[in-house]
Amino acid sequence: MSKVKVSVLMLALVSLAALWAAPAGVLAQGGATIQGNIKGADGSPMEGVLVSARASDKSYTTTVFTDRQGNYVFPPLDAGQYKIWAQAVGFEAGRSELALGAGRVDRSFTLTPIKEISRIVKQLSGTELLSSLPQETPADRRMVHAVKNNCTGCHTASFTLQNRWDARGWGAIVDLMTKFPSSGQPPAADAPGSPMMRAYRDELVEYLSRVRGATELAQVKPLPRPTGEATQVVITEFDLPRTDMPLMPFDGSDWSMGTPSRYVGRAAHDVWVDKQGMVWMADDMVPERTLAKLDPATGKVTNYVQKDQKGLSISTHSVVVDDKSGSGRVWATDGNDDAFIAFDPTAEVFKVFQRPPDLRQGVGGTLDVDSKGNPWAVSQSGALKLDVAQEKYTFYPAPKEGGTYGITIDREDNAWYTQPGNETVVKVDSRAGTSTAVVLEPLVMPEILPADLERAQKFRANQNIAPPQQKAPRRTAADPNGDYVWTAEYTGDRLLRIDIKTNQTKEYPLPHAYSQPYATAVDKNGVVWINTINLDRIVRFDPKTERFTEFQLPTRGTEVRHIQVDNRTNPPTVWVPYNRVNKVVRLQFRTQPPATSSRQ
Repeated sequence: MSKVKVSVLMLALVSLAALWAAPAGVLAQGGATIQGNIKGADGSPMEGVLVSARASDKSYTTTVFTDRQGNYVFPPLDAGQYKIWAQAVGFEAGRSELALGAGRVDRSFTLTPIKEISRIVKQLSGTELLSSLPQETPADRRMVHAVKNNCTGCHTASFTLQNRWDARGWGAIVDLMTKFPSSGQPPAADAPGSPMMRAYRDELVEYLSRVRGATELAQVKPLPRPTGEATQVVITEFDLPRTDMPLMPFDGSDWSMGTPSRYVGRAAHDVWVDKQGMVWMADDMVPERTLAKLDPATGKVTNYVQKDQKGLSISTHSVVVDDKSGSGRVWATDGNDDAFIAFDPTAEVFKVFQRPPDLRQGVGGTLDVDSKGNPWAVSQSGALKLDVAQEKYTFYPAPKEGGTYGITIDREDNAWYTQPGNETVVKVDSRAGTSTAVVLEPLVMPEILPADLERAQKFRANQNIAPPQQKAPRRTAADPNGDYVWTAEYTGDRLLRIDIKTNQTKEYPLPHAYSQPYATAVDKNGVVWINTINLDRIVRFDPKTERFTEFQLPTRGTEVRHIQVDNRTNPPTVWVPYNRVNKVVRLQFRTQPPATSSRQ
């Protein structure tokens, strides 16, 4: 090797080591690296291709992206035997194995296009599949929104639409799905189901059997691959083993296999990073696990279980680490007894704060903590607060009855939560004890029929079952240093901003229809982060420039339901759980493009 190439290589490695502001972790333990170039069959460089690497003795996968010249480079990795694969929608994956020791290894790929639309369909996200459905007429455009709002609330659209069925098959599926929202568990044969979804039943079956029936789609509409800044991210996907079964072999890493089943892959629902960099996870599905802790430096997962009064493992839906008051407690929602539950990470001891017998309202799915270390959670048609010192619950009723969801505490200690079916965000003044509703206007859509307006009045909608014009505000987050609360409009495909002093609102449409933004997080710089259940991408919104940037995730069917930021790093690190495929995921952002060795 020439002295020039050696110098360039050393510069690349030094530059990579300087890119990370995060504490030492799995990405920075070794001194070896992998790099290469990706081109198409015509010889042209391919930007925005995802390249993933996994060592045979590790429990995590690292993914980087190619730049404009088709080059990619991994941060330092531990030595070992690696599998490498490169993926882009519409192309056959490139695959290789290599032994990584000291120094660097070059591995380049040429990707060939896929000709069969049926195979490309398997690679698409839910957003891309919905966009690919026929929409030439107002009637068809209306039905795409009806499918999105009624057939994807509990799972990504890619799981629903990757296969084709005739009218009998779609009828059986819709009939079954109609019953799920009324029970939350596998329904009985005589379960009444959702009146809203029953109202759309025949229209859904007719449309789905026509567009995803006997014939394949005439064309598909994949989104453009990431470019520029969207390629300057390193993603680490950590395995999250269940206690009751081995890791699923089909986990969405191979896009050609489509979106996997959620049955064995469902685990973490929410994540939160503490001041030591440990990642805490709530789990409402896995037995013998109330909370889990991930050490990103090693990939090790530690499970903690608490039993309820009946001896059953307590499940949790939401988790928050109390860094505001300095207690460091890990708070969660007790899914068995609808109470607050706290975990002391030092003593490794749980404490369940049982509700008084006369309190009918229970702790709901989502929570946050105020500056005094008191947890707040949504409840039936309102919010609950726990005064930790007095172990006293206080209920704050909503101005109007209706289901509730995401809650956040602003910097003035006011609570904000959503009522998706009421198209409402509610503010609780913690000092006055009063609640104020911020009511959203429905979407204005020329395709809407009088029947849709009538059903909105007749049947109660929610975030999972709704007419096409519904916005369904879902999960919300307050700016820790500013005067705004940010809410994901789940069925409206918008980001909502509310001024905490005036209650004035402003909406920002996401870059792509059918993305279904689920939750928000706001970092120390006021930047808003959004997870999208259909898009398999994390979205960043900069309020200063009012610009969105999307970051592609390496897995199909991620079904992310929560997002959190680690402000200890600069830029902040983003964490999300995949609720379908047993993974907890870190996004780290390069402050400048990495240097690569020269190539011919």
